[in-house]
Amino acid sequence: MHKASAELDISWADGSATRLSGAMLRQFCACSGCRARNLIGTRLITDNTAIADVQMAGIAGLQIIFGDGHDRGVFPWAYLRAIEAGRALQHLDS
Repeated sequence: MHKASAELDISWADGSATRLSGAMLRQFCACSGCRARNLIGTRLITDNTAIADVQMAGIAGLQIIFGDGHDRGVFPWAYLRAIEAGRALQHLDS
């Protein structure tokens, strides 16, 4: 994680790399609360989308804590790849 730029860098086993901004990750948070707000059209993004901390969620993926205090979602590895590839919504629908 680049604290200065508030971005998350992931180096994958296949040698590829992904860089995701806090704003992008916050936009695609898939926790039940964010998904419900998204369905009714409530704005999800706050003014503080910086990544405050990142923790391993077992082998499943990462738990990301945002500067606005939001910490309820686990981002599975496959979902992080889908966000980077522009397929986040398709991933959630599958």
